[in-house]
Amino acid sequence: MTTTVALGTAPLTSIRSRALRGAERDLWADEEALWDRMQVTWSGLDDEAWHVPGTAPSDAGGPPWSLAEHVGHIADWQELATEYTRRAIETGVWPSDSEYDDGNFDTFNESRREPWASMPRDAILARLKAARSGLLQVAQRLSPETIRSDDGWDWVYPALHGHYLDHLAVIEPWTAELRRRARAAH
Repeated sequence: MTTTVALGTAPLTSIRSRALRGAERDLWADEEALWDRMQVTWSGLDDEAWHVPGTAPSDAGGPPWSLAEHVGHIADWQELATEYTRRAIETGVWPSDSEYDDGNFDTFNESRREPWASMPRDAILARLKAARSGLLQVAQRLSPETIRSDDGWDWVYPALHGHYLDHLAVIEPWTAELRRRARAAH
């Protein structure tokens, strides 16, 4: 079993091969380790670097995404997840894919690139911090068994751990490239 601390440094393929859903895993410690890892990737990058396109191509055919859009996307989904998790707690009903562009998440996400594409880095980070805090407060009201259930796992896990892992796969190499470019320019 990979220890929680290793999530901060282990290769992403190794983390993805672990059963993070397992009852022996500490969901919140895992989330915190992945959150810390994400923050390290963009630490020290200026606002201009955040808005350089090229982090990853758009899965819906739009222009390439920037770091600002990737991090904003995570914040956006955490804001959405706070609301749908709150609703699930109150009603017992989790969302369905049909509520999100009939399950076409690529076009749904593409349609939500603003305000993130033009938002300053510090504003994105403030929204992300608030979104994460709000989602954690709501999600921690759920029992670990509920989160690990099929419905809970399909909607809570992706907004936290899953998005961190998905986006680290493109953010880590992109921020390394941005740092390499900055060193070469000096």
